Amino acid sequence: MCSLLESGELLHPVSDAISIVDFANALHSVMGVPNIPEPLSERAAQIKGLIGEPKHLVMALADGFGMNFVEALDHDSFVRQHIAAEMRTVFPSTTPIVLTTIATGHWPATHSVIGWFQRLREIDAVSTIIAYQRTADKKALSELGVSAETAFPVPSRMGKTDRHALHIMPEHIVATAYSNYWTGYIKQHGYNADHPQQAIEMVIQAVRNSNRPTSVYIYLPQVDSAAHEHGTWHATTMQTASVVDRLLATLADALPSNARLVVTADHGHLDAPPDRTHIIEKQDELLKLCDGPFTGDQRAIYADVSDTNMGAFRAAIHDRFGDDFLVLTAQEVKECGLLGAASLADETRRRMRKALVMSTGDAVLDYRATLDESRFPLLSHHGGLTPAEIRIPLVIA
Repeated sequence: MCSLLESGELLHPVSDAISIVDFANALHSVMGVPNIPEPLSERAAQIKGLIGEPKHLVMALADGFGMNFVEALDHDSFVRQHIAAEMRTVFPSTTPIVLTTIATGHWPATHSVIGWFQRLREIDAVSTIIAYQRTADKKALSELGVSAETAFPVPSRMGKTDRHALHIMPEHIVATAYSNYWTGYIKQHGYNADHPQQAIEMVIQAVRNSNRPTSVYIYLPQVDSAAHEHGTWHATTMQTASVVDRLLATLADALPSNARLVVTADHGHLDAPPDRTHIIEKQDELLKLCDGPFTGDQRAIYADVSDTNMGAFRAAIHDRFGDDFLVLTAQEVKECGLLGAASLADETRRRMRKALVMSTGDAVLDYRATLDESRFPLLSHHGGLTPAEIRIPLVIA
């Protein structure tokens, strides 16, 4: 682990670089959210200074639009021309984890949303946390007695802004349990994700028509969707990145002089070659060493392994996958600070289980069949610690 970090093959989320936690706290301060821990960290204060105090604050989250995509754009592209800084996202580098970090201003160690799939003690089953469902049968967690406050233990700050708030996102996620949590139960406005120009037009009109200070959030998942379906460097994915870049340029040009556009991503992308996509079925020998199913993501897998079986589990992972994966105990994860510069909350410890199986590069463990989850093919992934996944832009215009 140490050699991989020292060589730069993997990047630690806690470093001298600006983190997305710094960004979140700076954003909340500009938004006028009360009771932000003061003083801001040096890096958060730096970001706040770059943003300034605009009357209209527009924050765009371009899902999956990591620095690898930014650096592949033309030199005169909007995003490359307006890069203010490079940041590091959190680990695991997956959307629900990062979005919850942005909403709360806390590391995953604290907010406890630490994977796409998470085992919840309240139902003794695996949940798809961002969908707010029991994974096996898609039943809403609310129907099973799990409140949003239990699923997402740390409250979102996004609804506490002293500005007029507007949240624009694809219509299929408007008013979902997670969207309601994330926005602080502020009404959301939907657009057709296949036509992101609709979202840009909605933002422009909202800002132009407002006499009050505003805080506008826009979620753009197009690059992430294209990368998962076609691969990171496929022509369709690169074209999608260029389209999003041009739409952001259109938005920046149309905003009044007293507005500021801030853009970032939740993570980047890294293809998973077929020979490094390892399928785990329900009767897999690895699961016989565990006291429950795998959870987490495909490059950051949580396993409930007893102390008695830990040695055998480590050996089995190494024998089967070589150096493609490392096995860390929960205590080692804590000592390494992989979930952030904070103590592990009790709920985080419970959800993490006993061990982390971590990809050391582009390899993935696809265990979705063990959870009765549909196995649609994903050509590109995220969730790990590689530079392609961890490096994200801060764009200010």
